[in-house]
Amino acid sequence: MNFRTLVDRFTLISKMMLPDRSLKYFPPDFTMRRPIVSLLDKRMKQRKECYLILFRLEFSQLQQEVPEEVWSGLQECGRRHLRLSVMITFGENKVIAIDQFDKMDFVLLLEGRKRSEKEQERLVPIELKASLDKIRNELEIGLAGNQPDWRNSMRVVTASVPIHSDNPHLRTERLLFESYQSALALATGVLTPQMENLRRQMEQVINEGSISVLAQPIMNLTSGDVHGWEILTRGPVGSVLHLPDELFQFAAQTRLLSRLEFLVVKRALEEISDRNIKEPVFLNVTAITLSHPLFLSHVLQCLKQHPSLSPQQVYFEITERHQITNLDAMLDILRTYRLQGFRFAVDDAGSGYSSLQWIGELVPELIKIDRSVIRHVDRIAIKESLLRAIVTAAREIKCEIVAEGVESEEEADMLFKLDVDMGQGFYFARPNVLLHEHERDMFKETKVRIQHRRGMVAS
Repeated sequence: MNFRTLVDRFTLISKMMLPDRSLKYFPPDFTMRRPIVSLLDKRMKQRKECYLILFRLEFSQLQQEVPEEVWSGLQECGRRHLRLSVMITFGENKVIAIDQFDKMDFVLLLEGRKRSEKEQERLVPIELKASLDKIRNELEIGLAGNQPDWRNSMRVVTASVPIHSDNPHLRTERLLFESYQSALALATGVLTPQMENLRRQMEQVINEGSISVLAQPIMNLTSGDVHGWEILTRGPVGSVLHLPDELFQFAAQTRLLSRLEFLVVKRALEEISDRNIKEPVFLNVTAITLSHPLFLSHVLQCLKQHPSLSPQQVYFEITERHQITNLDAMLDILRTYRLQGFRFAVDDAGSGYSSLQWIGELVPELIKIDRSVIRHVDRIAIKESLLRAIVTAAREIKCEIVAEGVESEEEADMLFKLDVDMGQGFYFARPNVLLHEHERDMFKETKVRIQHRRGMVAS
């Protein structure tokens, strides 16, 4: 036995004697125990909220051609960047463990708060999604830097699920495996027993109409008034299909997307009418559903059932523009909707050349500037310059502007300085149920704060 082998064995034996908490970051494969299972089991017994987040590296159609040395380098790089980004984002206490489940499947377990005996399991909070998107972006950048020749061929896909079970006798190791399989099904559409179960859940959601709609206000950056509402969708509480990313991604994978979006529009217009909403409303719709031969008549029929609403009040916010394969046909479709009075918004402006190209082609009535441009726009000169260019282009085509992802007073002030019309983000309000006008006391403080910053009210 050579010296190196002795050192490796000694290191392995030493690690086996360490407590689980010292092995929560990519522990070695032990035959006697799995620290990640022990750490999760402890949180479950404490009735803590626990979430599993999958980060999966994909190479589209080239995966089978990736050399082994590239895989090896990417795995090492992925482990390093993921651990660093997770620690900076969440800190030590919230992280239960990080492990690698497959060649390029990284799994993060996070801890939430403790649940009461009567409380239902909560789902991955919407605030958490923004942090996870940030980690995913940082991981993609790190991996691209490690293997620049492959940067255009790879991407990181994610999925988040709450870890819970209706079976109190299910062993933690099995629960962890099933949660991972559910996340894998959501991220990739891989055919698994969990995938079949999720499809049945998806069909049940649509058949029973068991979705809910929330709204996030779009605020006038000068007056502080509510200009309009973006309507947001949630799946059933207690389901891995609760959050919109998982809900709509899985609906697309199972070819149920248009059926889901038909339902969302119907439910949203019901809620808007019941609460006597007078401001414009923004309904997200994919290009596929917008092109559906029955969608326009469906929307008009829904509006007919609610005489207080009109097409002029509705903006369709086009998502997944990459699905537009025939631009001329799409322009004809938009023209037909506009003849009825509907208007269109395009989001993610500034996130890439293609988004600006689509604005020029589709000429929407409103553009939404991507949060990646807005974040720290008050501190980063190049973002300010980019925003000025977008505003100038929007003015040229007589297009209104909404800045997404506004999170600070300083960002809002810079947007006002740059002549951006409206803002949307956590600085103003988080997504919530739609409110009657007499229920909007929460927005009075925001309005006063904005008017004070604009010098419209006395100090």
